[in-house]
Amino acid sequence: MKNILSWSAVALGLSLGLGGCKDALNIEPQQSIDASASYNTSQKVAAAVVGAYARLDDASLYGTDLILVPELLGSNSPRNTYLSWNGSFQNYGQLVSHTQTATLTNAQNIWTAAYAAINQCNLVLDNLAVVTDAGQSAQYEGEVRFIRGLMYFELVRLYAQQYQAGGANAQPGVPLNLTPVTTAEQADVKLSRATVAQVYTQVISDLQAAAQKLPAQNVARASKYSAEAMLARVYLQQGNYTAAAAQANDVIRNSGAALTGSVGAVFGNRNSAESLFEIQQNDQNNAGTSNAGLATFYAGYSPTGAQDVVYGRADISIAATFVGLYEASDVRGTDGQPAIKTKTLIYVGDGNVRPDRYRTLKWRTYGQNIPVARLAEMYLIRAEAAVRAGQTAAATADVNLLRARSGASTKAAVTLSDVLLERRLELAFEGFRLYDQKRNGEVIRPFIAATATSPAYPIINANDANTILPIPQREINNNSLLTQNAGY
Repeated sequence: MKNILSWSAVALGLSLGLGGCKDALNIEPQQSIDASASYNTSQKVAAAVVGAYARLDDASLYGTDLILVPELLGSNSPRNTYLSWNGSFQNYGQLVSHTQTATLTNAQNIWTAAYAAINQCNLVLDNLAVVTDAGQSAQYEGEVRFIRGLMYFELVRLYAQQYQAGGANAQPGVPLNLTPVTTAEQADVKLSRATVAQVYTQVISDLQAAAQKLPAQNVARASKYSAEAMLARVYLQQGNYTAAAAQANDVIRNSGAALTGSVGAVFGNRNSAESLFEIQQNDQNNAGTSNAGLATFYAGYSPTGAQDVVYGRADISIAATFVGLYEASDVRGTDGQPAIKTKTLIYVGDGNVRPDRYRTLKWRTYGQNIPVARLAEMYLIRAEAAVRAGQTAAATADVNLLRARSGASTKAAVTLSDVLLERRLELAFEGFRLYDQKRNGEVIRPFIAATATSPAYPIINANDANTILPIPQREINNNSLLTQNAGY
């Protein structure tokens, strides 16, 4: 991962992205490293695996957009009962208002970065024969199949309509490329969009293989239980609650992970006991140094209390309506204090940039690690599966474990609505918002009638056309086999 990635440059010239159009992928073969030389030793393959991890904290992937974009698309501007975008970057403003176009920069950048990571994984898989140590070979295969499965899961959720349990799921997904691209000729091969069902099949295949091949403990990298945690998430998105619960239960019982004393501790420390997979950053290597990054957009506080100094751009603020969902005793909510005084996870911004608005301490510094999967989510997945199966006592126990950790009152018995609300409270701002709305068929924004000073706003349902990203227009222009999503 990035704080140990001096080796990552070895693979950069090889990760040419998805085959389909060399112009869109900025392929420059004359600057590329010959694959036969770059992957001809075990050490070079090991370096390429580390390079695959390095790609994940790109600002277009988990460094920012894979977590931020679904939060913005799941907001309900202009009603603003969750969060609002107050910044000057118009692309993010379009996502909040669901007015994005086919040339949206985020859509292009996520696509390019994800397929570059996928290609690097394909390159490693294609060269595993040079790794003579069987244990190392299995681990490397597990790691890159974990990353590849993760990338395809993110892509199919962002660029395709929701998977429907029991349906054919023949709606267009994203192209599946499982062979490495090392030449301009290979990059010119055009691929059409696989179906959503086919993409999910590949995601599950990759993650299942990863779970079998990865070690149970793999410090700062993916482990068996990282893969199982992501499988639980995938199955939940499919509505396969039995399988989701089985994976989550195994992680809870056997991973060795444990809930930290507070949610804030997961984000304030690196690789905490609760973390199942997180992106490794540091103060020198992080998405925030390029005017992106989660803390760049979410944070807005004075680290010294001086009003002329502020950390972060304060582009995102949290709606008072959402903050009001937390009980006064719940430390995931707010005590109304600024960041340097608060004992809670939500603070009131100070400094000289948009002060007096609610913000979250989950994303507090540019160089912090980014938790992608943590144990609390597994309890919530197990609880949801249990309550849907009529196992109220089991679901209640899991929910109360999390509520007690944060000082919220415990419940005598939970309903499905209680569990879904607990997901919103526990996992807020971590990239779950839109996907929970989609799988539950929720309304993102109800119809808003016109007033004397504002126009009417149409209803937005979670699975409307404008809640998925466009296939990047540049890819459409260069690949006649790609079809555009409805509405673009």
